[in-house]
Amino acid sequence: MRLLAVVVVALALPASALAWGGSYPTGDSYGTYVQIQVSDTYPVDQALPQDWATYLGSLVHGPELARLTLDLIPLSSVQSICGAQALACYDPQREEIFASPEDQLNAPPAKEIVTHEYGHHLANNSNDAPWQALDYGTKRWSSYENICAKAAAGAASPGDEGSHYAQNSGEAFAESYRVLNLQKQGQTNIGWDIVAPSFFPDTTALTLLEQDITSPWVASTVSNLHGSFGSGVVRTFKVQTQLDGSFSAHLVSPTKAKMQLALYSGSTLLQRGANIRYEICGQRTLTLKVQRLSGRGTFTVNVSKP
Repeated sequence: MRLLAVVVVALALPASALAWGGSYPTGDSYGTYVQIQVSDTYPVDQALPQDWATYLGSLVHGPELARLTLDLIPLSSVQSICGAQALACYDPQREEIFASPEDQLNAPPAKEIVTHEYGHHLANNSNDAPWQALDYGTKRWSSYENICAKAAAGAASPGDEGSHYAQNSGEAFAESYRVLNLQKQGQTNIGWDIVAPSFFPDTTALTLLEQDITSPWVASTVSNLHGSFGSGVVRTFKVQTQLDGSFSAHLVSPTKAKMQLALYSGSTLLQRGANIRYEICGQRTLTLKVQRLSGRGTFTVNVSKP
C-alpha cells in the first residue's frame, strides 16, 4: 500500500482550506523561518505550527528549508489532493508538503511521514546532473547506491509512481533520509516497507547522504594530465571516478604531432578520439590512454569529472 507520494503537477486548494498560519522560526543554526499554513478545521493555536517549525529545524538540512511551505490539513483533504491511499505528498513545483498534523491509526507518526516528504524537498533542491535528484537521489548517495546502473539493469525505476513504485529510487532516497533522521533521534527499530529491501541504507550510504546535505555536490571538477612522447606509442592514466555523472576529456597535443585518446573501463574500449564525453554509470575507475600516431612532444589532457 502506498502511504507516501510525490506530487508532480501543480495543485490547488479551495480558498477556505488554509485559513491561518505564517512564517515561523525553526531555531536552526541558519536562523531559518519556514512557511506553515493551517486548515481552518483546526482552531487557531500558534503552538501547533511553531511545534512543526521547530521539528523541521531539527532535521538534517541546509538552506533549502527556507524555501519550503508546509500545509497542515485533515487527512481527508490530504487524500483528495495526494491520492486515496496517501498520508502526505510533496509538490516539487511549489516546494510544498501537504500533510495531516495528526497521527493516524496503523501508520507511522505524522512527523515521521513529513520527514520522508522533506527528503523529496531536499532532493528537489539538489544537483545530481545529468539526472534529476528528485528521481535519482543526491549525488554521493545515488552513486554509492549505484542507481544509474540499477536503472539500466531494471533494478531501479527512477520517478516511477506506478507499478514499479517499490523500485522508485526517489522514494528510496526519501526513505533513507527518514532513516538518517530517526537514527539521529535515537531510534533503532526503524521500519522499511514502502520500497524494496535492497534499498535499505547501510552506514556508508547514510554518511554520504548527510554529506550531500551539509556539503552538497555542485559541479564537476577539472584537472589536467600531462605527459610527453620521445619514444613509445601509449601513455596510460588511471582515473578514479567515485561519482556517477558526466565525464569529458580533451587532448591538447603539438601541432606537428598526431595523437588521440582512448577511454577504457577495464579492457572494454568505451570511446576514442581527441575529445571524449562519457556518462559514468557505476564505474569507479576508468583508464585513459594517450596514443601517439605520429610526431613527438608534450601533451595535456583536460579532464572533467563529477
